Amino acid sequence: MKNAFHLEILDNNIGLLTFDLPGEKVNKFSAPVMQELDILLDDLAQNSDLKCLMIMSAKKGIFIAGADIKEIVDITDPEAGFMVSQKGHEVFGKIASLPYPTIAVIDGACMGGGTEMSLACTFRLATDNPKTKIALPEVNLGIFPGWGGTQRLPRLIGLQRSLDMILTGRNLDGMRAYRQGVVDKIIPKEQVKETALKFAQDVVSGVDVLAHSRSRRKQKGLLPFVLEKNPLGRALVYRIAKKNVLKKTKGHYPAPLEAIKAVKRGFRKSLANGLKIEARLFGNLIGSPISKNLIKIFFWTEAVKKENGTGNPDIATKPVKKAASLGAGVMGGGIAQLFAGRDIPVRVKDINYEAVSKAYQQAAYVLKGKLKRRRITKLEFQHILEKITGTVDYSGFKTVDFIVEAIVENLDIKKSVFSELENHIDEDTIVVSNTSSLRIDDMASAFKYPQRFAGMHFFNPVHMMPLVEVIRGKNTSDETVATTFQLAKKLGKTPVVVGDGPGFLVNRLLLPYMVEAISLLEEGQTPENIDKTMEAFGMPMGPIELFDEVGIDVANKVAKILAASMGDRMAESDMLDNLVKDNRTGKKSGVGFYKYEGKKRVSDPLIKPYITINEKKKFNDEDLINRMVYPMINEAARCLEEKIAARPQDVDLGMIFGTGFAPFRGGLLTYADDEGISKVYETLQALAESDHNRFKSSSALEKIYKSGKGFYDYYL
Repeated sequence: MKNAFHLEILDNNIGLLTFDLPGEKVNKFSAPVMQELDILLDDLAQNSDLKCLMIMSAKKGIFIAGADIKEIVDITDPEAGFMVSQKGHEVFGKIASLPYPTIAVIDGACMGGGTEMSLACTFRLATDNPKTKIALPEVNLGIFPGWGGTQRLPRLIGLQRSLDMILTGRNLDGMRAYRQGVVDKIIPKEQVKETALKFAQDVVSGVDVLAHSRSRRKQKGLLPFVLEKNPLGRALVYRIAKKNVLKKTKGHYPAPLEAIKAVKRGFRKSLANGLKIEARLFGNLIGSPISKNLIKIFFWTEAVKKENGTGNPDIATKPVKKAASLGAGVMGGGIAQLFAGRDIPVRVKDINYEAVSKAYQQAAYVLKGKLKRRRITKLEFQHILEKITGTVDYSGFKTVDFIVEAIVENLDIKKSVFSELENHIDEDTIVVSNTSSLRIDDMASAFKYPQRFAGMHFFNPVHMMPLVEVIRGKNTSDETVATTFQLAKKLGKTPVVVGDGPGFLVNRLLLPYMVEAISLLEEGQTPENIDKTMEAFGMPMGPIELFDEVGIDVANKVAKILAASMGDRMAESDMLDNLVKDNRTGKKSGVGFYKYEGKKRVSDPLIKPYITINEKKKFNDEDLINRMVYPMINEAARCLEEKIAARPQDVDLGMIFGTGFAPFRGGLLTYADDEGISKVYETLQALAESDHNRFKSSSALEKIYKSGKGFYDYYL
């Protein structure tokens, strides 16, 4: 392998060490790279002529992407994990021990191990490049920064700032990193090398380049002193951090808790002893099943970035320079904001300007939230809104490349609109429907050119939910699928291609789960107990609360549509009809299964008359989980057999990003394989015999059961 590092000696004996990993688009630390760097640092330590060393990247938009995650996939032994951490400490320790100043010049993404390497340097410079992002995202992989991050960062910027960065994995752009004290100076991306060299020359000349950094890192006021400069204050910081982690993770994710422990135990000790503590705790995490599941999800999402949804990398995609949204409600406005936020002008059409104004209101609402969280500036806020224009006719539609339909969920109305639309657009303009339940092929009959029509199902709220289902009809072309898939990624979403069928993938799997919760209410369970059980299982909210969140009227409508094809495996109940009749539609009406007082959800005793208890039964938590989750697994087997989903990982990605299905469990089918297909199959059969035939195992699941394999082995 060619060398990954190249050393150049510049004026005034300033060294420039350039990282350029051969054959790769990004720089990352692998075992061979670390070995090369280790040997090189030994040589650099003996170079008495050097006065300063700058470390830069030759990759555009990338400084260092972190460690090569593939190298830790198979580690299950804590001792092996401990040694991985120690090796990083050893190499980066040599950077910190060089007999002259070192400067990390960060231009582009600086993640994980890249950030930890920069922390071992004397100084850090970051460019004003929008691609410059600095983060320690290891908690998202079920581990924590194990190459010095939990020890060097708190010593640099203090406990509160560093814990926020370590426990959230949040990206900091160059300016935010500067304000937080992570970097010492912002430099222009157009003159990276020249400006960094000038900084290095100042360092060599004895100029106090840290004057501003010291001022920013020194948190002023009484509160920082009280919290960080005495044992009682630090104990409070750790306690609050732990409380916040448990509130967010409900205790399912050990990595952030172990990160707090690493910081707490090491902060007041010498750096050497702190690093030993970090390595030991890191080693204990690296082989955990939770980490393995989260790493697997990471690889899936990385694979999506390289795919186009067709299986054929040679399929060309249509460039989307202008877009339009048919429908200006909450969904239409949210979709318009997505396009505009990615610098794609979007035309929004509805039946009158009062309706069109709702799109602006929804877009402004989303953008104000980003502005408040400092994700965008006031100028960017205005720029994005200016990309959205409204109309009540089809003016401007002739020049758009891509149209999203987001009108009422009624097949006849949609077909009528599509027939009219086709007279006002080019024959190669791609049109997609944001339908959540209607078949694409049923709508496609309204088009003269059905090959340019597909489904693009966004989940609500559009700006928050990461999944987009790209639905392929029987006539949908590869170009349409690939363009829609790539556009979804450009909009910041994770797309999954699914087949055309009732409810597509996610809603089809979710509905049996939600309807079964209604059945459990009629068997004596309370809404609170059902929700509490599923939240403890790892769902972001329980199924009863989910009814209220989605809207009981919306869920009821979808249930009726899907009942036409899935009625034999769904419990029957009049409960939803009765709730809708009395305008108990959930959060939006202020009352549903629960009552809502502002943002607060409280129990409502008035729900009891709506729940007819047919037969009161006793259940433990496992019984409840099996009753609600196993039917989803059963339905997933059908979806795979019917080619609604191509692979088990598509099911798992869809459920994780579309419903929040416990990521630490690896997704629905990973959970099924961990449970054991025999247990799932036999439990369903027992329920079918003792309770109701709707639980009967599908022939698709039976085939997997008889094979003796799990979903992932069966579909290899």
